[in-house]
Amino acid sequence: MWQSKHSTSSGSSYLAGLVAAVLTAGLAYFLDPRSGRRRRSLLRDQLARRTHETQALFGKARRGAGQRARGAYRGSLARLRRSPPDDQVLAERIRSELGRLTSHPGAIEVTCSNGLVHLRGDILQDEVNRVLHGVSKLHGVREVANEVRVHADPGSIPALQGRRDVPVSRFEFLKRKWSPAPRVLAGAAGAVMIIAGVGRRTLAGMGLATGGAALLGRSICNMPLSHFVGARTDAEDGVLVQKTIYVDATPEETYRCWRALESFPRFMHHVREVRKDGDTRYHWSVDGPAGIPVEWDAEVTADVPGELIAWHTAAGSAVQSYGVVQFEPSGDGSTRIQVRMSYRPPANLVGHTVAKVFGRDPKHQIDADLARFKTFIETDWRREREQAEVRH
Repeated sequence: MWQSKHSTSSGSSYLAGLVAAVLTAGLAYFLDPRSGRRRRSLLRDQLARRTHETQALFGKARRGAGQRARGAYRGSLARLRRSPPDDQVLAERIRSELGRLTSHPGAIEVTCSNGLVHLRGDILQDEVNRVLHGVSKLHGVREVANEVRVHADPGSIPALQGRRDVPVSRFEFLKRKWSPAPRVLAGAAGAVMIIAGVGRRTLAGMGLATGGAALLGRSICNMPLSHFVGARTDAEDGVLVQKTIYVDATPEETYRCWRALESFPRFMHHVREVRKDGDTRYHWSVDGPAGIPVEWDAEVTADVPGELIAWHTAAGSAVQSYGVVQFEPSGDGSTRIQVRMSYRPPANLVGHTVAKVFGRDPKHQIDADLARFKTFIETDWRREREQAEVRH
């Protein structure tokens, strides 16, 4: 008993010390005389945006729960009454169900007559049984007349081109993404578990609180826990960012300006240094959450002058990332820049969430960086190029 109390007391002291350290770091970060005002402004913007997103989520959850309740109510009434739907309603229900049964629902024609369903058109061989079985189970279907043309592969059949994945019917909480109503329900359950677990102050209570924190984090991020805690380590499992911007410069000029990676700190305020360590290898140092520097090595994997630059981080780097920047002419000598990248910060989505709190969300940073790049290339860089040409 003494050991249990002692362990609980030590755990509580450690937790209190950790909370105090985090609070102290946060205060130092936001009350910094030089940058504190800007950081507090960013925090207010973040809180306002999160508040808006939370309100939108609760609104969707409320509407979703209402729709589910009405659907369940009407379905129950239909089963109790056992009155078959008319032919038009039944045909629409079948067409809707085909979207969950076949990869090419538009290739099948549906007609109904007093519960007799005629299916015509084209279908792949491995989907026939699933379609016939699924349609026959619908309320109001008396018989299914199979008149479809079966094909072993799409071949040259226009209606069977561009195969898509057939949605798999799964229990809501086993899906990768949860809809708003289950997210809110899971988040509320997680919060209750945390409160109940912290109040007990026992090992069982700590376990309950930990489980509640995992459930709450899962509902907030709406991602599998393996991604949230960083158990998945590939950059492809990280956060995807896609941005587009237009600049008043030719693709060749835009490429040359961007390819001078060492000049990035001039328009990317969070970048401290980009140092060239080889023909295609660069060392990056940037400001992370709370101003803590984060460093990594990256290598240029594709370099087509005037067209694109691609890169990926070196193995073992704190930040895992890969991406490509494309430069395309858009008329009148201007250029469309398309940035597509995936990044996985330290601790994966946990690190991404922490970065958001401290105003270091790369999704929004890239917007600001591209806007500053546009100003930089259209003013400073162009002026420097003109001056260099005059000197030579």
